[in-house]
Amino acid sequence: CARLKQFLVRPRQRLNLAHPLGLPKMATVAEEVLGHVLEFLRAVDIARGRCASRGSNQRAAGIVAAATRVEALLLNTVDLDTMIDHACDKLCVQCQPGCVLLLHTRFRRHAAVTQELMNALEEKGVVPKGARVVRVQTFGLLGRTAGGHMMEVEEGAGVLLVVLPEALAQVTLGDSAVAQQIDSARRGSADVLATTLIFSDQSHVLKNEDGEDGILPPNVFGGISEGKIQEMKDGFGRESPSMSIAWKRCAGTTPSGRSFSAAHLQTMSNGRFDPSKAGRRQSSERLVQDQRRAFDRVSGGATPGVVVVFACSGRGLNWYHDQHVEAEILDDVYGRRGQDATPPGTQPPPAIFGMFCGGELGPAVDGSSSDSDSDGGQQTSACQPESASSWKVISASATASTKDGAGSSRSPEAAVAEQPQVTVSKLQGFTTIVGVIG
Repeated sequence: CARLKQFLVRPRQRLNLAHPLGLPKMATVAEEVLGHVLEFLRAVDIARGRCASRGSNQRAAGIVAAATRVEALLLNTVDLDTMIDHACDKLCVQCQPGCVLLLHTRFRRHAAVTQELMNALEEKGVVPKGARVVRVQTFGLLGRTAGGHMMEVEEGAGVLLVVLPEALAQVTLGDSAVAQQIDSARRGSADVLATTLIFSDQSHVLKNEDGEDGILPPNVFGGISEGKIQEMKDGFGRESPSMSIAWKRCAGTTPSGRSFSAAHLQTMSNGRFDPSKAGRRQSSERLVQDQRRAFDRVSGGATPGVVVVFACSGRGLNWYHDQHVEAEILDDVYGRRGQDATPPGTQPPPAIFGMFCGGELGPAVDGSSSDSDSDGGQQTSACQPESASSWKVISASATASTKDGAGSSRSPEAAVAEQPQVTVSKLQGFTTIVGVIG
């Protein structure tokens, strides 16, 4: 009672209290208040000689199961103790995780470090015990650090922790499972907004019958990682050549009422013929801002919940001649650059995370191939399009139409000014793929 009263008297102050119900740490004020109320109800039951309220526990479990907030944290250090401290301090897992995605660069003892990190987070209650963990080695990382700053890690050690809610993302591993997800995307599933594919190499799943790069539905995006994809279980890593993340439509069942019903994908193939540092940055800024406006139009003003990025390993310091360019642009448009905490009474910014790839999969830009080149790729016509986009919007009504960029039926409210949409995705080079889901 005293702790609940203390919180209500000072609602703007974050109290980092453990929940006796076994709930993860709550991230929003409303859910944190709820946690203390449930704690109070259980204390009353115990004082009256009864066991904890089953109804209270069921309500709490329902809220956690429906939570759709993605958590992402970039740990740009090799010191294990620092990694653990930052993760314990900054991660506020408020969902039932469907998977914990561990993206990392190549560094000494990376397998042992990532395993020890996950063991420590489970022991400290930051991540629920028994949560599924998938580890992926990449060329580089993009994400928000414990200090609240967006960064790109192109060289050196880095680990990116991504907590994917069960209510939002379905993760599958293996070529056969990934092929099923691709077939589902081709059929136009009414429950999947977009599908992310990650391959350890240019897998045969991407090939057609003639052995050429296959053509995929426009709401499929992803990239080629540098090395292994492993599911970590009982201290061992079971390798897989591919994985998929199906981003599911979610109704607004959380206390904040947040729902996910729209996905917008954009391939940026800009700046190939602009030799200036300022020109390359300005063109990227313009494309990211255009995508944000397009997402607002097609989604009806929905709040972005997660931004997923797959960038060519050549589109970094060597090309922009500056560090963290695309990370900072995304933070300016979707996040709150430099803010260490979310102001009281406001929703936190969307999780922004991604990886550098050896080939990017996204809406097809004419003239882009699967070859990556740090000097800008193929020397084709300067009139080549700078970007390509696709989207999918699923109405909250089960009988409403599904709108996408492939020419399917659209409801009247979607008839707005839109840029031309593509109807296919494919493997490309020297591009950055940005997927916005909300």
